Amino acid sequence: MRCPKCGSDETGKFCSQCGSALRAGAGACGACGAGVERGAMYCGECGAPTGRRSAKPVTAYLPWILSALALAAFAVAITMFLRGQAMERQAGMPLSGGVIGGEGTSPAEAPTGGGVESMPSAAELAAMSPREAADRLFDRAMRTDESGDTERAQFFAHMAVQAYDGLPPEQLDLDARFHQGLLRLVMKDPAGAAADADEILAADPDHLLGLVLSARAADAGGDEMGMVAAYERLLGALPVGLASGRQEYEMHDRLLESEAERARALTGGD
Repeated sequence: MRCPKCGSDETGKFCSQCGSALRAGAGACGACGAGVERGAMYCGECGAPTGRRSAKPVTAYLPWILSALALAAFAVAITMFLRGQAMERQAGMPLSGGVIGGEGTSPAEAPTGGGVESMPSAAELAAMSPREAADRLFDRAMRTDESGDTERAQFFAHMAVQAYDGLPPEQLDLDARFHQGLLRLVMKDPAGAAADADEILAADPDHLLGLVLSARAADAGGDEMGMVAAYERLLGALPVGLASGRQEYEMHDRLLESEAERARALTGGD
């Protein structure tokens, strides 16, 4: 430390040059030479800055610490559930292939062939794009709901909706909107599902998946007239829609087939 009286560099309790007492933890002001306490930011005699910065308390970093812990917990939850609770997946099925086994069809009736593929490992999940991860969570939620495990299906549905909400706008296409709507139905939110259906139909009034979602949301909300009206529109749009070869229709072909059968039964249509 520097002697507050003569400014020489010293290490003991007294200055070897002038004999002045040196205070432990003290230093000297670089401007006037007066003694300054450890951690002081300004000289008490002349007000000159000492060049020191006060240490922040741990509580100042608490929001960042809590955010990091929450993010880590969310990542662990996804990994553990997808790895530990995984069910077999049909080989070759695209990530956004819709409800595994089809709507109204038991998992045992799903098409077979070519072996099976397990849910991805933690490393594989990390390598997925955000859209791929969201679609995989969608599949997991719908598969779990199909099995009758409502509570766990809602857990996966909440995670999947959050994953879709975090997608860049260019990746949130009509198929992703449809997925969100089905997830909201799993979460017992028919109003939210109806809003997703409206978003799809605003972009394409004859979109088959939008009409399916509209009918299902009306049914879940107790709106029988709305459900029948949506199914009538679905039957009217079905021939042109299926002939269009749109990728999302091919991905959900079994769902569209079962919904068309239900629409015909309810409306008496062909």
